[in-house]
Amino acid sequence: MEVRFGSTVNGNLLSRGELLQFIRAFVRASEMDPGYYMEFGVLNGSSMVEAWGTLRGTLTHLYGFDSFAGLPPGSIQDELSKDLMPSFKQGNFRSMSRERVQESILASTFNLSPDMLSLSEGFFEESLPSFDLECFEDKGPCLVAHVDCDLYSSSVAVFNFLDGIATTGTWLLLDDYWHYRGSPRHGQRRAFDEWMATSSRIGATEYASYGGFCKAFILHEKY
Repeated sequence: MEVRFGSTVNGNLLSRGELLQFIRAFVRASEMDPGYYMEFGVLNGSSMVEAWGTLRGTLTHLYGFDSFAGLPPGSIQDELSKDLMPSFKQGNFRSMSRERVQESILASTFNLSPDMLSLSEGFFEESLPSFDLECFEDKGPCLVAHVDCDLYSSSVAVFNFLDGIATTGTWLLLDDYWHYRGSPRHGQRRAFDEWMATSSRIGATEYASYGGFCKAFILHEKY
C-alpha cells in the first residue's frame, strides 16, 4: 500500500492543504490584490479543485497547463537521470482529455464559472513560449504557481515562463523538489537552482517542505 503523507500531530510534516490555508492568510495579511493561480501539470484537476476551495475570494482566475497525454520525451539530461526516477518516462501520468478535466473541475468546485478557468494543452516547451501573456493584464498578480511536471526539461520551460510573470509575494510550490533521491544534480531541483543562479529579475526565499516530496518558496523581484 502506498504511504500517504499528511500533517502529523506536532506539525512536523506540513500538508498541502495546510500550506494553502497559510497562503490565504498571507495574501490577506499582506493586503495583496486578488490574482491568479497557475498549475503546470494538472493531471485530472484535483489539486486545482483544492486550491480553489481554499483560496477562492482571493483568486481571479485559474490557469492550468498540461499535455493531457502524459510525460513528453525526455531531454539528454532527463535520460541521464532516469535511473533515479524510473516512473518518470514518456507517456506516464496520462490524464483524461482536456475537455473531461475541465468538466470535472467545474463540477467539483463551488462558484467557479467557466470563464474563470483556462486549460492549455501541449508540452511545455511548445505551449508556454506561444502563450498570450496579455490575458493576465486584468487578472492581478500571480499569487501561486504550482509546478508538478516531474522532468528537468519541463521544469526549465516553466521557470523560463515564470521569470517574466512572477512578482514579489508569488508563492512557488515545487511538487517534485525531493525526487531523484534528493540530488541537486537532477530533475526539478536542478532546474530551479539554475533559474535562481541566472535570473536577473527573480529571487526566492525558502519557506518549507510539505507533503513529503514538495517544497514551497516565496518569490521576490530583485529590482
